[in-house]
Amino acid sequence: MALSTDATQLSALLAVLTQPDTEAIRQAEVALKPLLKDPRCVPALVEILKSKDTQTPPVRHIAGILLRKRLPGHYGKFDLPTKTALKTEILAILSSEPERTVRNGVVGVAASLAKLECTAGGTSWPELFQFIAAAAAADAQQAEARELAFWLLQEMTDTIGMHLKDQFQPICGLFSKALVPNEDAKVQKAATKALGQLLSFLADEPEVDVFAGLIPPILQVAAQQRSDEELLSTVLDVLYDLAYSPSPAVTQHLIPMVQFGLECIKLQDLEMGVRDSAALVIATLAEAKPKTFGKEEALVAQVLEVLFGLIENSPDSAAGALFESNPAWREDLENDEDGDFDPDELDSPTETSMAQGTLDMLACELPKKYIFSPAVTRCVQRLSSPQPNHRKAGIAGLGVIAEGCSEPLREHLDELMPHVLQASRDGDPQVRECACFCLGQISEHCQPEVLAYSEQILPIVFGLLDDQSVAVQATSCYVLEMFCERLEPDAVRPLLDSLVKKLAAMLESTNKRSVQEMAVAALAATAVAAEEEFTPYVGGVATLMTKCMAVTEERLFSLRGRALECMGHMAIAVGRETFRPYFQATMECACEGLTRDSTDLHEFAYAVFANLAKVMKEEFAPALPELVPHLVQVIGTDEGQLEPAEDAEKGGQFNAFDDSDGEDEEGGNYVLHVRTALLEVKKGAITAVGEMAAHTGGQFCPHLESVMQVLQKAATNWHPLIKSEVADALPNLVVPSVAAHHNGELQWTKGDVSGASPMSEHTSAVVAAVLLELMALMKDDDKTTVAKACEGVQSVIELCGPHSFMPIAQQCMQNTHELLTKTAPCQAADELYGEAPEDDDDHDIVTQAACDLVGGFCRVMGAQFAQYLPQFLPAVCDYAKSSRPPRDRSMAIGWLSEVAQELQGSIFEHWQSVFLPAVLGGLGDPSEDVKRNAAFCAGVCCEHLRERVADSYPQILQALEQLFQIDPNATEAAAACVDNTAACVARMIMASPTHLPMPQVLPAVLKLLPLKTDMTENETVYTCLLGLLQMNQPDAIAQKAEFRRIFSEATAAGSKVEPEIQEKLKHALPGLQ
Repeated sequence: MALSTDATQLSALLAVLTQPDTEAIRQAEVALKPLLKDPRCVPALVEILKSKDTQTPPVRHIAGILLRKRLPGHYGKFDLPTKTALKTEILAILSSEPERTVRNGVVGVAASLAKLECTAGGTSWPELFQFIAAAAAADAQQAEARELAFWLLQEMTDTIGMHLKDQFQPICGLFSKALVPNEDAKVQKAATKALGQLLSFLADEPEVDVFAGLIPPILQVAAQQRSDEELLSTVLDVLYDLAYSPSPAVTQHLIPMVQFGLECIKLQDLEMGVRDSAALVIATLAEAKPKTFGKEEALVAQVLEVLFGLIENSPDSAAGALFESNPAWREDLENDEDGDFDPDELDSPTETSMAQGTLDMLACELPKKYIFSPAVTRCVQRLSSPQPNHRKAGIAGLGVIAEGCSEPLREHLDELMPHVLQASRDGDPQVRECACFCLGQISEHCQPEVLAYSEQILPIVFGLLDDQSVAVQATSCYVLEMFCERLEPDAVRPLLDSLVKKLAAMLESTNKRSVQEMAVAALAATAVAAEEEFTPYVGGVATLMTKCMAVTEERLFSLRGRALECMGHMAIAVGRETFRPYFQATMECACEGLTRDSTDLHEFAYAVFANLAKVMKEEFAPALPELVPHLVQVIGTDEGQLEPAEDAEKGGQFNAFDDSDGEDEEGGNYVLHVRTALLEVKKGAITAVGEMAAHTGGQFCPHLESVMQVLQKAATNWHPLIKSEVADALPNLVVPSVAAHHNGELQWTKGDVSGASPMSEHTSAVVAAVLLELMALMKDDDKTTVAKACEGVQSVIELCGPHSFMPIAQQCMQNTHELLTKTAPCQAADELYGEAPEDDDDHDIVTQAACDLVGGFCRVMGAQFAQYLPQFLPAVCDYAKSSRPPRDRSMAIGWLSEVAQELQGSIFEHWQSVFLPAVLGGLGDPSEDVKRNAAFCAGVCCEHLRERVADSYPQILQALEQLFQIDPNATEAAAACVDNTAACVARMIMASPTHLPMPQVLPAVLKLLPLKTDMTENETVYTCLLGLLQMNQPDAIAQKAEFRRIFSEATAAGSKVEPEIQEKLKHALPGLQ
């Protein structure tokens, strides 16, 4: 049958599009555009599709694509009979078209028609579903018909998900019949892809439950066709989308989902990208369902075995995690190993990086009660193996889990450090390298406990600096950086001279950027540790840094940035006077870096501005007029931008003929590209402007308005990194106003709002604006942001007093109570995903910040806060239960101490019901930190309630008795516990001496003195002892020799007792002869 005139004209032009002639194609496209704007093109294109005897498959294929593209613009112009005829024609073509490519195109047309029918309030085209059902039920010989049914369902995903929920049950039945072992592989694949797309679409909807039962059949089909990487990738994408589904029906399949991911990871023949996607699924399931995942003990064990096996059997460096983020360092690592570096491999995952990344996620996300023990057990088992690759995996694994499991790792450091130190002396270089990496991770994440090993760690690391391996050298510098940051001058002093000279020599002698950068970072950390004792080295190190800061090669910008960072750290170490000669040159280098197109240099510059503002204070102020406007501009920059989508993202070929047809340029296809590097730069700019506000005094005031405005905008940023930094910076904006209008200090009285506010009009306005933003951030859904907002509110109200707090008091207390009871927005997500709070959940930064904020309420409101105690006491004391983790229990008891200190006698009505039971329970707690806080709390309560609680003294003393037996030399926590025990009894004596059996108690307390670690209690203890002597208390006079010993030790050279107290003790010593 001959084509109509319209169809003939279109057919000729479509044929040109199939020819390899660019100019002819261009002319044909120009000629086609006006024709396709005419609704008559629709029946003409249908004619072409039907003419399989006269039109070639390529022409008909293009006709199908163009028909799909033009239908949305023309369909509404047709009358009902025309629409009905069109739908009938399309079904007829689908049922008879022999060419697979053409049939695929017509599937798209049918899906488009179905969508138009549903969105235009049509009939939903029931004939299409009858067609699909019939095709899906076709007999065994008609596999292509069954495949076609699922192609249609896949193309119609959005329409089905949004408009056809009443068809879910029959559609589910179609899928279940196709996902059986004896079905044709092509049909299985089509059904899997269609169902997978629908599951992804419905992942967050309640209706996903209808299809969730088909997850196991999907996994079985994918496992059956595991050589099909496209199918595996599709299924893994679906599992990733389902990970955060709140549906319990999805969550119940977590085990097979994880096991499928594991099987993919283990398949050596699979492309690494697919295996890495499988690892991402496991990591995401751990992140989304941490408790559900963690409770499956056998599953966790299975995953860990696979991950450790990958690290064992891979030849890659297991210490390479340190190098992953820096391509230049990875180049050093590759060249060091074989000299054959392929830049294209930089972004490719390896078995080791995949395993370590997944292990890191498990350690960070799963509750520590589920992940720590099985992970550490596997590490220790491998460390005793005779096989070096097993030892490598063991020590590398320990390093990887150090961040996520830092809390339990700190508690077990005594058991684990011997293994780490032994591995650092291993005969195998890869084991030594991993031991070095592990030492760095432990040094970074297990502070301050790891500092007790300084005498063992520093010489080992010092020796490893001479290792032949570049990776070991660089990693050794990283260990020094992490370790030295928190060291006291005393600890670094013995090695200081040799350390500085060694690092300086390394910096000058090597051309490896990784070693150079880490040597600079280690020098910076050494300076911070040495403090003023670094002064003799400032000139020499500054000369070295000046050379590095002068580099202009783009590939060396990170080294230049590290040198700039080192100058900032030296400034903090040695102080303003010593650093002043280098201030101007450092500032000039940082500012010059801002003129270069390097986010790295900008980030380092903002960090050095922050540090120099801290050190130079008002001397930094002349730079404000130039720097603050620049920082405001950076903070206000949009880190995401709309860019034209790639052709592949715009829906395939022939986009020139889309329905928009260029008539609405604004409505084109665009995607949001987020420049993640700019996020870090913006974060650095916010930090810098916050530190400038905090430290340059009243001279920052002219910039407050512009900074406030840009921070208000940034507070609504989509990224938690920015919001949390804003929460950190906002409180600092109050400081310049207080400096300018109140000479740096506001005078206020606890709980007194009866008179006029002590705040100036300017300060009141700044405080109100800052607190308004912080209150909004307390309701954010990101926990870190909320915690920072709580800290910010606390710092502002403690600086400015009760008048600043009153306008927000009710709302702020409500927000805080919600956080303590875990009903705030940032905690709601846990329950949404089926992860309800449990008593033994890991300690939470939000809870800690909220608890501290309530302590701030007490400091500002004083006795006025007593009326709110019935509301807050149960909320906080819930964390003191024995089922809670130690840090929760310690936090709760510590908070009670703060309340007692600030509210004093106002707590009496809660003594018997709350404070005394909490104190007695805390004193019997297995954790020394909890015991310590309980001893402090008991002492403070006795100090302020005096004789009113004297009848409880026998119970308290009995509970304290076991604390007298603790060995203060065992750990720092033990020493602190003993110190607080002594201080507690001292407070009890001063409050009501007649209610203690002094002949028994005083000698026992004196044996604990002088204090070992908690020097804040010196005043309490020595005030008590001096008071007893002044009273000529008989039991004190009988212990003169002990008093003399204690006072002599407390006044000896090197004593950490405050000079004023020492003077009093020295004055008392002659009377003790």
